[in-house]
Amino acid sequence: MSSPPIAFNLGPLPWSDDTLIAAVWKDFQEARRFVDEHPGRSFADRAVSLQSVRRIFEGAAHTFQEELVRFHAEAHGGHLFRRNRRADLERYEHRFQELLYVFASSAMTLVDQARALSQKASLPEYEERVKTAFELNPRHRFIQELRVDLIHVTLHRPSWQLTSGRNEESTSKFVVRPSQLGRSKKYTAPAKQFVLDHPEGIDLGDLISIYSKDVVAFQDWLQEATNEAVGPQIRDYRRCVNRINAVSSRSFWDIILQQVVLAGKRDPYQYLDQHLTPEELAEVNSLPHRSKEQIDRIVRIVDEFGACDAELQEIIYRAFAASDA
Repeated sequence: MSSPPIAFNLGPLPWSDDTLIAAVWKDFQEARRFVDEHPGRSFADRAVSLQSVRRIFEGAAHTFQEELVRFHAEAHGGHLFRRNRRADLERYEHRFQELLYVFASSAMTLVDQARALSQKASLPEYEERVKTAFELNPRHRFIQELRVDLIHVTLHRPSWQLTSGRNEESTSKFVVRPSQLGRSKKYTAPAKQFVLDHPEGIDLGDLISIYSKDVVAFQDWLQEATNEAVGPQIRDYRRCVNRINAVSSRSFWDIILQQVVLAGKRDPYQYLDQHLTPEELAEVNSLPHRSKEQIDRIVRIVDEFGACDAELQEIIYRAFAASDA
């Protein structure tokens, strides 16, 4: 027996522009709450959250590698291990510890949020891809255990490892040694094997570099699969949000232009630096002053919701005293 259709405050989907406009004029805050009933909202929020966590994850991975390059240069040529630079060495150790924590934590947050998304949206191949890329991957299973260690047991402090010699290229590593992993006996079998395969210590640079590539590839696929499965719902939700914002924005600019700028005989050019970046301001100033071309460009930059209609455009031309009006 099928479930009864969901009753929305704005009526059956899709909501027309007229319905959205009427809701805004009645009560903007209420209209926003009603639009948030749209089923696309949950998917949109989850997609944005995944992108945010991915940014944190990739940022930690990238910064770890950058710090490793700097550490290598200082370790082999900057006298980093002299007594008077002990504080600098400790700062590197603390920085790598911090980045490892952020990397492992955000990696598992991506796992949890991707799983939650897959339970809401039908994503063909999801289980198969997860199994191939992660469940059977010893590196992933180790990072799962490492995240549990870092959050619930011990914040491991990576140790440095240097090699140099006449016939070999010098290297610098930060590693987690097996002796530091006090909970390793409780690890899953793949994670235990990963530790056993690295008796001299797990090279964090390699671990992060290789694993982040696997994660990025999976997240790219997940983004495409999500867009294929629920993209229309997300786009329709954003259309509705944009429409009510546009109506509200148009009302705001109408009041400002009519009652403040025109009635007060103010020149809006005096306030452009409060709304445009220096680069945008330079572009606008390169166009003929007070021309419709220049004013239209200002509108396109500032009007992020598409609020400007023909009537508001004429008000804007008068407010800017367009030379070719």
